[in-house]
Amino acid sequence: MQCAFLLTLPMERFMTSLQDIINPILLNNDVVVKQQHLGVLRVTGVDAKKFLQGQITCDINKLTPDSGLYGAICSIKGRIITNFYLVQYNEDILMLMAKDLVEKTTLHLKKYAVFFKTELIDTQDKMTVYASFSAQNEAQPSNHPERFDTTQSKNGVTLTLCQKPLVMQWHIVESESANLTEQNAHLSALSILDARPLIYLEQSETILPQWLNMQSTGGISFTKGCYTGQEIVARMQYKGKSKKQLALVTWDGLLDTTKDITDAQGKSVGQVFAVAAIQSTHFAQIILNIEPNETETLSLDNHVVTLLPLPYSLETKK
Repeated sequence: MQCAFLLTLPMERFMTSLQDIINPILLNNDVVVKQQHLGVLRVTGVDAKKFLQGQITCDINKLTPDSGLYGAICSIKGRIITNFYLVQYNEDILMLMAKDLVEKTTLHLKKYAVFFKTELIDTQDKMTVYASFSAQNEAQPSNHPERFDTTQSKNGVTLTLCQKPLVMQWHIVESESANLTEQNAHLSALSILDARPLIYLEQSETILPQWLNMQSTGGISFTKGCYTGQEIVARMQYKGKSKKQLALVTWDGLLDTTKDITDAQGKSVGQVFAVAAIQSTHFAQIILNIEPNETETLSLDNHVVTLLPLPYSLETKK
């Protein structure tokens, strides 16, 4: 899997490319960092896939020992309760999500799990997740932003989230076997440029999947059939008028990220969703209420911010 640049806007709209940012930082600096914010929910039993298929936005039939998934669980109103990455580990399914959403997700799913031969187990104390980042290899394969390669091992599984513009992997290992050593952890801020965010508890049930571009990254299947919230999600895709979408921006210095993103006329056009920094350089995922080409500039806290290209096309994946 690799991530191709989206250049739907004129090149002059972008001050720099993701490659220009990432390559100099990671050229001689591999990164390994423990993902303290992630939790792991294990789904077991002969009905595990059948059960999940009726609850998640992605198509569980595409989950294999060699390929993971990105998806969400929605409320009946189509809002994301939690979103996650799925990997198959032995005979079980591991759901990787924000740690503070594991309990809420478990309670939500248990309402439906009683009708299936399946069990939900909070595994975050038994599984440890590390992230690794390195500069891309020019010989990477063609773009499949909705596919996430996985590699099985005796004590865990490795999930490749992205190979371009950087190689980013999660290593999910049995805690008793965890022996990875953290290095250059401060550079993990680059992970925000993958633009496939996981929400936290405070954001739960406030966001539609399309606002995070999940229709473009394999996070939503429009052919798999019914799941909770499916009618709202499909209606938003084919009949909705919302322009809300995830975008990437960068700036130098400290700004008030609680303030709105504004256009050239000072009108509110979005909010900061997540932010990370390497020294004084900040990177942010923002949710815009407009198409990026509808304004000449974007500003935060009365300072112009630089729009960055996304690492994938915004075409809808089926």
